[in-house]
Amino acid sequence: MSYTTVMKGIVLTAALLITACAQSPQAIKLAPTFAAPTQQNGGQSPVHVRVSDQRANKVLGSRGGAYRETAVITLANDLSLPVEKALSSYMAKMGYDVDSLNPATADLHVIFTSLVYDHPKEDGVGYDMDMSATVEVEARRGNEHYQGRYRIKRNQKFFNAPSGAQNTTLVNELVTEVLESMFSDPKLVAFLQKS
Repeated sequence: MSYTTVMKGIVLTAALLITACAQSPQAIKLAPTFAAPTQQNGGQSPVHVRVSDQRANKVLGSRGGAYRETAVITLANDLSLPVEKALSSYMAKMGYDVDSLNPATADLHVIFTSLVYDHPKEDGVGYDMDMSATVEVEARRGNEHYQGRYRIKRNQKFFNAPSGAQNTTLVNELVTEVLESMFSDPKLVAFLQKS
């Protein structure tokens, strides 16, 4: 076998390895879904739901690989609208009178300040993904107001890099989880249930 043939084989093998280690960018469609609420304790309390995206960094993270700086994960759609729609529907099922014209309606403003889904740079056994989401809540009714901050943080290990479909599922579950955590705050729930 000639030197040229050997060199071509080495170059081809190296190119294949680099390609195998590369991850392409991904834009995730946000469409969070909630399980049926275990309690319907809204008591027909009137509430208006608003969601804002005030994240300083719109990139969720990197898929990793040889070119992690370009293998970024972003959202394919606006965060506010699909989250607002899903949250309003969930609260209606909980028994709240959503988008009521009642003058005693509470304004629930949910502000996303952080959403992270990232493969850390460190190499190790398996494939880690760091996940976190932070929301701030401003609830107002007349001269009364309540503020809260809710954060979910976890790390999940995979044997191989998660697929695009897995990434989409995990990001949507993360968004749902941080929103559900708001309703574990008895002070917020009590504020919303006033009429």
